[in-house]
Amino acid sequence: MNPDSFTLPQQTEPNPVPFPAVRRLRVHGDGAARGNAHGEEFRTLIAEALERWRESLALREGRPAKEYIQKFLGTTGFALSAQELSPDLYAEVAGIASASCQPFEDVLVYNLMDEEWRHERDSSIGCSTIGTFIQEGNTSSPTPVLGQNMDLPASMGESQIVLQIEAADDPDQIILSGAGMIGLLGVNAVGLAVCVNTLRSLPAASKGLPVAFVIRELLRRSSSAAAAEYLYSIPHASGQHYAIGDPTGIRGYECSSEGCIAGPGSTDLLHTNHILWSPYEDKTNNSPEAFESHGTHRRMSSLRDGLGQISAFGDIQALLSTTDNGLCVVPTLARQVRTFCAAEFLLTVPPAVRVAAGRPDEVPWQTIGWSPVSAG
Repeated sequence: MNPDSFTLPQQTEPNPVPFPAVRRLRVHGDGAARGNAHGEEFRTLIAEALERWRESLALREGRPAKEYIQKFLGTTGFALSAQELSPDLYAEVAGIASASCQPFEDVLVYNLMDEEWRHERDSSIGCSTIGTFIQEGNTSSPTPVLGQNMDLPASMGESQIVLQIEAADDPDQIILSGAGMIGLLGVNAVGLAVCVNTLRSLPAASKGLPVAFVIRELLRRSSSAAAAEYLYSIPHASGQHYAIGDPTGIRGYECSSEGCIAGPGSTDLLHTNHILWSPYEDKTNNSPEAFESHGTHRRMSSLRDGLGQISAFGDIQALLSTTDNGLCVVPTLARQVRTFCAAEFLLTVPPAVRVAAGRPDEVPWQTIGWSPVSAG
């Protein structure tokens, strides 16, 4: 998935059209039921997103996307790992494919985004995560707040969605995602949030549980302790930083095919796309030029500079919406990547949720409540 394969569309209207409310869908039931609802509701959006993705693959590989997808699945064990370790979410992916009338293999690999990047050694993608404590309202003790910009290939277009999951045996969840994907980041009703940063310099494997499945499985847990226990219990496919927060605090975990390492306990958590504490390192995938291409050190510096500005809910939103500091990523001809979506979570019970379903300097941030909704 090479974001450099696309050029930017030209703005032809003198005044941009106002952005509509974020697309939301409340789903419930088992994985197949959730996937069917997702695929049916967003069928057109999924078709458009997958077509752009297939075109990107064909341009990068110099062969039909179908051939690449078949080879990718045939030479890796990600599908089997997901089916064995997360069967309910595997069924959700199958439901999305069936209801959207898309090939299952295509939708599955589309959900293996981090694994596909690592397979092709794509170094251009990056994300920025920040967490701290604030004094909110009349509470006697500080409250954790966690936020993230999710930077993805510009070819993903305007496919942002929010899934609101009603679960019989797990906490309800709010998931930021792209149409056709099971999730990118999110939070649940008991105040457990998960944000992520890809870490290409950590070891990866050709099998193990893919990142998207890990995120969703973590959000089924009711505490950060239970989420951490889950992280340690599974084989990981890709190098990834998982920022896990709940009303008691925030902790980072750098996970790879070699295992998970917890970050230092602190009131603050800042992370971009380079290793901060893990002893594991894939030196063959760790060139200075690769890091420079996605600006990880610059963005980390901007997070440090902005940390002192975070004293109230909404301050992370302002920091992540700034392009001057490199945190809100604007695509260029040389690097076709942009901030796809952003979120800020105040980790109360239930948490307060603010999202930008697009580049946060362009689209309005919107509050997502926990009351029932239909697709918007």
